[in-house]
Amino acid sequence: MNRRSFLKKLTGCALGVTAGGLVLPTEIKAELVKPIAKLVSENCLDGEIRNSIGEIKKDNQNLQVGELHCHSYYSDGSYSVTDLMRRSASLGLDFLVITEHLTPRTYKLESCLDSITAQRTIYNKWNYGTTEPPAIYPAFEISTKEGHLIALFPEDYFKPGRLGEIKKYFSRFDVDSISVELTAGLIRKMGAVSIVSHPDIKRSYPFGISSGFVKEHLAGLVDGIEDMSAGHGYQRDYSTETGLATIGSSDDHLNIILGTVVTSFDGAKHGNIIEAIRSRDTRAVRLTNALDILYTPTRLFFNI
Repeated sequence: MNRRSFLKKLTGCALGVTAGGLVLPTEIKAELVKPIAKLVSENCLDGEIRNSIGEIKKDNQNLQVGELHCHSYYSDGSYSVTDLMRRSASLGLDFLVITEHLTPRTYKLESCLDSITAQRTIYNKWNYGTTEPPAIYPAFEISTKEGHLIALFPEDYFKPGRLGEIKKYFSRFDVDSISVELTAGLIRKMGAVSIVSHPDIKRSYPFGISSGFVKEHLAGLVDGIEDMSAGHGYQRDYSTETGLATIGSSDDHLNIILGTVVTSFDGAKHGNIIEAIRSRDTRAVRLTNALDILYTPTRLFFNI
């Protein structure tokens, strides 16, 4: 089957599942989509992502490419931390940031910390053939009063004592939404960086912080903003408008679109992605547009 025929059949399948599943619980939807995810990655997507990474690294072998926004089943994702780390490694991603939700009365900090601990355990006990694990960082996506904000911590926070600091200062988010200004200030105080997730995307609850609010109130407080999102199907130039680091990511919940849109930086200039974001020296990169035809049914199906 050629690629065009494959994508046509896949689209038909996705639309059919979407139409029949809008009222189903998220957990059941995720199980329905898993076979499609495997079909997509094995037959179409993964090879294209690997080839694209190889192409963009031809001129600069120091280029670092990675995923900055995705979720595992420690919050509302449908795959394990192990699955995400192994797929990232097989794609050739240099770093992976798993951003579990921290949402008052819904997704608690304890689950975020469990995810972070699991990631470090898997990294330390890595056993996936000759493939090297991606670099990982403690992180989570916080629901503030104005919308979502990613907190991305240095690797030092994998240490139990430093995880205890996160627990001390962020437990309040289990019960209360706090303003994004105060949240961003706390993140910076802890030596971490913050990224505005999917700006301007509206929901019935605070979701995407408006770009106007970012420009007026957050330009000196936050560090990066998602210019490109595979999961939400947009590409904008928010970073130029706001003076923040440009970020590309997937917001993947299904282990399908992970790695389709990424963030890159020059590893010869910066020791890690956090340093690159602080220096406003990143690039948002689309590695493939093969799944563009699936974005609308996927968003309808999962309301993401």
